[in-house]
Amino acid sequence: MRLRVRERIRAVRKRLPEREYRFALMLYGAAFVMVAAFVFPAILTASSSPAFCKGCHSMTPEYETWKKSSHAQVPCYGCHGPKSYLQLLYGKMFVDIKGPYQELSGNFEQPVNEHSHLSQELIPMERCERCHSNANRKFTLSRGIYMDHDKHKAAGINCTVCHNRVVHKGAEEYEPLKTWAPEFKYVDFLTMKYGCFRCHSASPESRSEETIALILNGKKPPQACTTCHTEDFDLPEGHGRVTWRTEHGAKALKNIDYCMDCHSETAKFANGHEPWCTLCHDKPKVESLIGRAWKSEPVKDSGNGASH
Repeated sequence: MRLRVRERIRAVRKRLPEREYRFALMLYGAAFVMVAAFVFPAILTASSSPAFCKGCHSMTPEYETWKKSSHAQVPCYGCHGPKSYLQLLYGKMFVDIKGPYQELSGNFEQPVNEHSHLSQELIPMERCERCHSNANRKFTLSRGIYMDHDKHKAAGINCTVCHNRVVHKGAEEYEPLKTWAPEFKYVDFLTMKYGCFRCHSASPESRSEETIALILNGKKPPQACTTCHTEDFDLPEGHGRVTWRTEHGAKALKNIDYCMDCHSETAKFANGHEPWCTLCHDKPKVESLIGRAWKSEPVKDSGNGASH
């Protein structure tokens, strides 16, 4: 085989002095470049489209949720791929090439991206800023909530560290994910309990050292409620007194039974499998305050709780 290759190389070298032969080689080369310039981008685009990704059965939940999301007009590589064709080509040839084997053999993570490592580790802020920018958009937060995106950006917190389920929310409702793990739910880090508390909780048990380690400017995340909750934040029903916001913490520390009269597992305003306080506060802190673990199966009771 090697001998034949060497013989062909020698034959080409012998004919290089021929003007017609050199011209023919130039034509072939130019034709190849022209075809490649149109074909390669088309192949790359087609193989990075949502329809192509859906070809793998395991990607059905991601495809169906993408169709219903605010990013339904954005192709997969818009968020999951690099900016240049060369980088995309490299990824297809040397990184994504293992995808078909994994799909056929079933040798892949189930559920896919179970711990949201893609959003937490692999999607840089610059990728989101191709379309979204703090400088040219108005953020529409819920009433009573304030969130400074510029400060998070300055700290090096990538957008998807919090916005991890924007495109694929509700993927658990589709097969094959429902078969793989019927009780599984992806964690949505855009919620206070599972997202904000990773950095801003006053209890060490609820903070995530992995997330805090992403902060690049050395700033310590503030933990006061008023950092994000403004004065017009909606209070729970029956807690509308002006002084309740500032008084309830001291009252709970002094006599937690005052709260439990209405919010224990068997009281009128029970909160199912979680203490009512965990709507705002983290569970370890609440359980340390009431002096016991919360009973996971509350007993229904028709008793009336005292009003505040």
